[in-house]
Amino acid sequence: MGTADVIAIGTSFCTTCAMIPLILWFARKHELYDPLGPLKIHTAPTPRLGGIGITAGLLSGTIVSGGVAGSLAVYLSLLLVWVAGLIDDLFGLSPWVRLIIQATAGVLIWLAGWSAPVGHAGWNLLATVLLIVAFINAMNMLDGADGLAVGVSGIIALGFIFSTSHAGASVRPLEFSLVGCCIGFLMFNFPPAKIFMGDSGSTVLGFALAVLALNFYRQKPVNHVSALVPLLFAAVPLLDAVFAVMRRLRRGTSPFTGDREHSYDLLLQRGWSARKVAFCLYALTAALVTAGLFFNTF
Repeated sequence: MGTADVIAIGTSFCTTCAMIPLILWFARKHELYDPLGPLKIHTAPTPRLGGIGITAGLLSGTIVSGGVAGSLAVYLSLLLVWVAGLIDDLFGLSPWVRLIIQATAGVLIWLAGWSAPVGHAGWNLLATVLLIVAFINAMNMLDGADGLAVGVSGIIALGFIFSTSHAGASVRPLEFSLVGCCIGFLMFNFPPAKIFMGDSGSTVLGFALAVLALNFYRQKPVNHVSALVPLLFAAVPLLDAVFAVMRRLRRGTSPFTGDREHSYDLLLQRGWSARKVAFCLYALTAALVTAGLFFNTF
């Protein structure tokens, strides 16, 4: 870990930790709470604008430590995703509008030269957009239990740190900043959570991880094994999302219709505490990241 890495993780951590108390004060003053309801597991009003602190930490750490080499498209796309999530947190936003904005972010990333490992240009664009949309929404769906999405995101980010060479067009500042803001936010979001990240946090985490996955493909010759490494790192949120979509389609409902049958919901329903659920899925993610790092050697 070099000086720039320390600056990235330290800046993002400190920025996030400094922002969250201010966000808590603002949210309580204006009663900006996550609403209670049948799809919620919390029983007391809880602020939900933690995504502001996560994004501030992520951007500050990345920019101060050198930035994402070679592309302003990453920042523009990240802000698009964040603004859409924040609007949804505050006022509500149609799932289709959010999906269009996420796809637009994917197109911008592709135009800047980031792409999935698919040869034909048309299919390459489609695969890139689908990867970004999948990561964003998978992390959003995983954000249903205290400390879960942010902890899993931090572990996945560590996997990318150890799996890429950081030569050429590096996203090393983004990797370390993501770890820093995840640790910072986890201090307030670990069960029992004092604040929720909301869509403005979970979608930004998913977008950042998608960029790290695309960076992996940029820097490593892709074969049938290495192509699966980023998907293995993020298997916990991705598989949870795939099963959720299949479950809803099988029932004839919209994929955007929420339910309480995610992996973490089933564990909670078995009587597990929120902390036990978090540690279980942290451990599973760490195991999958370790397996991905092993396959990355081939």
